[in-house]
Amino acid sequence: FITSTAGGIMPVTEIDRAEIADGKVGPITSRLMALYWQKHDDPAWSTPVNYP
Repeated sequence: FITSTAGGIMPVTEIDRAEIADGKVGPITSRLMALYWQKHDDPAWSTPVNYP
């Protein structure tokens, strides 16, 4: 997987059109994604940015 501030955790299932493993998101990446967005939505862990 790769990460970014705005995108969170993003699975990588292929590189240059070549599948990695079976080309599907694995269970660990899926769990990390779920945990990341759970924390992201928790006001204790996130600060909203208001744009004009």
